[in-house]
Amino acid sequence: MDRSASILATMILPIARALRLQGVDPMPIFEQADIDPAMVINADRRIPMAKMQVLWQLIGEQTGDEAFGLHAAEELQPATLHGLGLAVLASSTIYDVLQRLVRFSRLLHTGLELTLTERDEFVDMDMGVAEDFYAGAEPVIIQPQAEDFGTGIIVVLCRLTLGEYFSPIELQCRRPEPENPHPFLAMLGCRIRFGSEFNRITFVKSDINEQLASANPELARVNDEQTETYLATFTRVSASRAVVGKIVEHLPDGPPSQKAIAEAMHVSNRTLQRKLKEEGTSFIDLLQDARLSLARKYLAQPQRSIVEIAYLLGFSEPSTFSRAFKRWTGQAPADYRARVLSERDRG
Repeated sequence: MDRSASILATMILPIARALRLQGVDPMPIFEQADIDPAMVINADRRIPMAKMQVLWQLIGEQTGDEAFGLHAAEELQPATLHGLGLAVLASSTIYDVLQRLVRFSRLLHTGLELTLTERDEFVDMDMGVAEDFYAGAEPVIIQPQAEDFGTGIIVVLCRLTLGEYFSPIELQCRRPEPENPHPFLAMLGCRIRFGSEFNRITFVKSDINEQLASANPELARVNDEQTETYLATFTRVSASRAVVGKIVEHLPDGPPSQKAIAEAMHVSNRTLQRKLKEEGTSFIDLLQDARLSLARKYLAQPQRSIVEIAYLLGFSEPSTFSRAFKRWTGQAPADYRARVLSERDRG
């Protein structure tokens, strides 16, 4: 699994509400999963999927509730999804809602791939995994509650737009059949086939093509644009962020090669080079920027010796680090440290 896969941070809000409704304090669980709840304050923050899988496992252990993912989805508020949530509320039909979810699925989960297929009088929504996030990665066990949460969100959003009870006609899901399937049947209100090879929600075409009284095409368009802007910004910087993160991990072992970082990200060297070029940068630039940024950070910490800093930045000798730092900044590391610490004392 590509560790850069992530979900929108605000999506932990309905999870927290569902935990509280069950009398469980969510904060210790979030702490165990290494998730900072304060992240939801910033609308642009995201949570790595690796941490979310840990969270779902902990929730299962703490609550013992097989249907918790669905209960969490029921606590979803449209504003949780920012512009996408408001666009959903203004959609013209439920089919329009489903198309928006397909279009902006990576806002919710960067590894998610939704597809819609029409067949006779039915429409299928398949919930799969984007190839570029999982290709070449080691197998990952996706917690059933996580998939239930995703299914529940789709159904809840459809119901919010209609303003009344609405259900698909069938759900096929990979999760094993729970010991008590009644909460699943009660919440989803449709036939469920557990233990399937894929996750698929099936709707009756005529049901999802009815015009909604709350339709507001102009409002939907404005929020679509807002969501597109966020996604464009996030996509543009995500590859560079992932590369920098991997560089920092590898630096103590020496400056990593682009090929080594590509392998660590489970992408080909050529794909990584193309993505960085599209973002207007290169591996060499990111490596130098990462080293310079860390050098400045470490030099501002008087307890760290120049020898230690050189090692942390992947330099074989302190003298090599000193020459590189002077080339980057025009100052020797010792002179830079003295100036920074002097300014700190005065300030």
